[in-house]
Amino acid sequence: MEKIGNYQSPYPQWTAKMGYKTRGRDHLGLGSVSSDQILPSLSPSINVLTFHPRYHSFYIFLLDEFWRKDLPRNMSSWARYYRPREFIFSVGCYLCNQPEHGEMGNIVGGQKTGPLAAKEQETYNTSTNYIKTSLGGYGLYYRTVMAELGLLHPGGRGLPYPVDVPTEPLGKDIAAAFRESVQDTSYYRNYFQFDQTEVPRQVIQDYIHEACLCQLKTSKAHDRSYLRDVFEKGGAGKSAQYRKLTMRMFLDIAKQTQEQGLNEDSFRQLIYFGEEENGQRFVPSMNLISISKMWRLYQAREYYSFALNMLWDQFCIWGIENNGDHKPIEVSIFWDYLESIIDIDYLSKSLSIDLNGLISGTSFLKLLENLLLITGSEERSFDQKCSFNCKINEDKLYQIGRSNRRDGKLVISGMLTMLAIIYLRFCDINLWQEPEWKISKMGSDGRLSLDGFIRQTKRMTADGLTIFEILKRIFENYIIQQHIIVATRKLPDNSFRFRREGNRLRFFHHDNSISFMSARFDSISTTVFELGYCDDLHLPNHSLSQYGEKLLVGEE
Repeated sequence: MEKIGNYQSPYPQWTAKMGYKTRGRDHLGLGSVSSDQILPSLSPSINVLTFHPRYHSFYIFLLDEFWRKDLPRNMSSWARYYRPREFIFSVGCYLCNQPEHGEMGNIVGGQKTGPLAAKEQETYNTSTNYIKTSLGGYGLYYRTVMAELGLLHPGGRGLPYPVDVPTEPLGKDIAAAFRESVQDTSYYRNYFQFDQTEVPRQVIQDYIHEACLCQLKTSKAHDRSYLRDVFEKGGAGKSAQYRKLTMRMFLDIAKQTQEQGLNEDSFRQLIYFGEEENGQRFVPSMNLISISKMWRLYQAREYYSFALNMLWDQFCIWGIENNGDHKPIEVSIFWDYLESIIDIDYLSKSLSIDLNGLISGTSFLKLLENLLLITGSEERSFDQKCSFNCKINEDKLYQIGRSNRRDGKLVISGMLTMLAIIYLRFCDINLWQEPEWKISKMGSDGRLSLDGFIRQTKRMTADGLTIFEILKRIFENYIIQQHIIVATRKLPDNSFRFRREGNRLRFFHHDNSISFMSARFDSISTTVFELGYCDDLHLPNHSLSQYGEKLLVGEE
């Protein structure tokens, strides 16, 4: 496993590249840096889509049971053994009525098994085609991370084993612990072992009362202590270190925010501003300052990405509104439009502030000076003074952008101002020497890094460029050129919103999706909750358990 800053799965042949071949997301390649590099570095081996820790126990248990049987040792045989048992587990998770279950979601195969469970059939047929892929959630989401965490040895063509094998002792110990939880159930004794096709609902419910994902939160879960060790220590290189630091940071946040439940938006506000909309605050503990800085730089990149994506969206809207989908348009016509639509005063009125009549021909430095004036700060104190409750900040501009997507004047001026604020926060060259700054350099390999933007803006400001000149360069280098590069890389999938035809651009009419990429708040908060470190962060009073208190302070 490579060090943070260049995260790479040790099993790249298994890593699914999801979400970037569709027509609706990541048209500038910005989201892939967060999703494929930054977040896997900060929270390695924590799944995003199905993030319940007990899935590791269930899947390694199935794998161990397979090897205990006298069955052909090939992937086809493993898939035939696996599918009916995952189907019953998936249906069971929707039939579970234990008090710990609550409104649990993100169940593998749930699109099919959820409605089936709701019918409360007398029996369920294990041959039901509940998911397309042959190895279900194991193959889609867990096989790679279980190998990364040291739970299994990979198998298959060109590998030492014909089928994946549980590691010894860790993988087999977790399988044995899960088996201990379910071995006395009628399902395990009379159906699981004998490939019974029809399984009564009551049998499934009795089994799932012991096996369910939600039962990891109880003291009777024999596998819980093993899984805690896995999430705290499992993985090669620095992966365990960063995952553990991130979980500790989440516990630090949990301890300081008891009055209100949290969600992804409030989490982003806390790690970036140290405060969220309900007034709760977060000041990282001394031994968690470094990991908190990294998460803050991740969120800085998210604001940066949002601003660029909104500018890209405005360019697409302008092209379609000017019939660029029927006849290509000279790029120079857009520059004339851009220069005319910059209206900082219009933005100022929406925020009830005064940016002193800035126009497109005003130097960009003047915009920076006015932002310092409004926040009552000098450059070295801007980051502190431009707080969550300041009259203008990234979050306020983010809300304006989301709510006024069709208002070109507001969006273009607002997103440029957001980029200016980000620049002012992080333009100190001393910050660039800190080890955490490596997060800001991610994306420098052709995907637009925050570091590159800050440095280039510093040069452009020193050159005395005007607001329009800087905005034009952003569109040239960060919007037009970057979209064409990214869309070309996705061929033969057609994700172009515009293409060059000499000095003209032809636009294509498709819906655009503009939003933050997932910050993994739900997956990481669910992980620390279900491992028993704290109560649910989504609810108030999410206090830490004794295990959470020990992990927070770094005790073994």
